[in-house]
Amino acid sequence: MTDFQRCSRAATGSACPEKGPALQLTPHHLELIRTAQQALHRATDQTSTTAERGAALADWQAAAERLAVALVARLETIEEARP
Repeated sequence: MTDFQRCSRAATGSACPEKGPALQLTPHHLELIRTAQQALHRATDQTSTTAERGAALADWQAAAERLAVALVARLETIEEARP
């Protein structure tokens, strides 16, 4: 049973993970997610040529890296704001 499942069953108690600030996704984050999703879809499209899939895979990797950097920056901002 996961911590989340234990926490859902007993809203109080030591099984519940410590709650921290929630990560609020911005429109920029959502756009990065959409871009990565679309590139992944193109990269796995069996009707595409090998070259098209290769280019889409590179696009997906770049989009995923941009998303990771943006999320880490946002999390660092949240962490810095914690008392």
